[in-house]
Amino acid sequence: MPSCPSLSRILAAGSGLGGLGYMMIHPDPSVESVMTGLSCLVLCVGFSAMPAPKPAKHRAPVPIPPPPAPEPQTMPLLPGPQPHRLLMTTIAPPDRELPELGSQRQRSDDRQLQPTA
Repeated sequence: MPSCPSLSRILAAGSGLGGLGYMMIHPDPSVESVMTGLSCLVLCVGFSAMPAPKPAKHRAPVPIPPPPAPEPQTMPLLPGPQPHRLLMTTIAPPDRELPELGSQRQRSDDRQLQPTA
């Protein structure tokens, strides 16, 4: 059962109640009130016979084909890194051998503690 009634059901109820109210308001039955009541009854039956709107069916989504893959293109190669000009200079080896130095200086143990004043 839908949560809110359809428009045709609301119009059917309104026309049926309107025709009933119109016939009850007039004190004496006349042809006019009977015809109005009957026309409202026909409207009520007609609107009640209309089918309620059906909910939309959920369809499976249609898969979208992927776009065609772009053709591979060759990229122009950029020149590689060039060495710095200082790195390209040649260094001449030394002509003579350097004198051999000791790895550590000799310690003199003649240090004495000086008294503090």
